Amino acid sequence: MQRAQEEYDAYVAEHFRRGAMKSLSPEERAAILKGLKQNWEEIHDQYQGLSVVPDTAPKKNRKERMEAEMKQLERDIETIERHKIIYIAN
Repeated sequence: MQRAQEEYDAYVAEHFRRGAMKSLSPEERAAILKGLKQNWEEIHDQYQGLSVVPDTAPKKNRKERMEAEMKQLERDIETIERHKIIYIAN
């Protein structure tokens, strides 16, 4: 396990050296996380305004789309919260 970690660290160092990868600063990470949470809140507020039982196809499609967007935002938020260091490939 230690050897695998050392190989990974060497891989990351090599990509940093070549300029092919950078890491997010804590401020950038916090800003992205805050933006994702704001987007989720906006969609959730709109979702709460929908009727409980969608009676037409467009209403049903809109509700399903909003649910899918909220679920994706929840996964993105969880991923960013779980990982303290995030690398971005250029």
